[in-house]
Amino acid sequence: MRKLVIVGALALVLGAAVPIAVFGAGIRSSSALDRQVAEWTERNATTSSTGWRNVPRLSRIQACTLSQVTADVTVTVSGAPVLFRMIIDTEEGPMRPGPARFVPDGKESFSATFVRRTFPFEDDDTHSFSLQWRSPTGQPVTLDSGVVNLLFKEGTHNCP
Repeated sequence: MRKLVIVGALALVLGAAVPIAVFGAGIRSSSALDRQVAEWTERNATTSSTGWRNVPRLSRIQACTLSQVTADVTVTVSGAPVLFRMIIDTEEGPMRPGPARFVPDGKESFSATFVRRTFPFEDDDTHSFSLQWRSPTGQPVTLDSGVVNLLFKEGTHNCP
């Protein structure tokens, strides 16, 4: 009986502590998703730029969004290590958690998920989402194929 009480008390403490810790860490964000937009490419592209560049055919994806947007990214790359990030518009900065680093061993596929809240700008919920990449070493990296899938709640301000 004593073991049962101890196990029950421990479960109660952990059951309350984990949600409080997650909420306190500031990582809570949500919205009622009702739309998705996807873009993909199977055309090779190569970069050796050490500065951020838009990934051809996976950039400037237009969507009318409200609240949280989730960007699921899957790419097949080869060559040098590479960093990928998603940005909203040109002034907003990167989506969370920030750049994802991939180190391919031959030709490999990688996936990453990025999230961020969006807000109307000048009474307009239309935003532009771009996948960007760079080679931290300056060595060439080749994208063989890729897909960006945006999940979001449809905006209500001046959507096309």
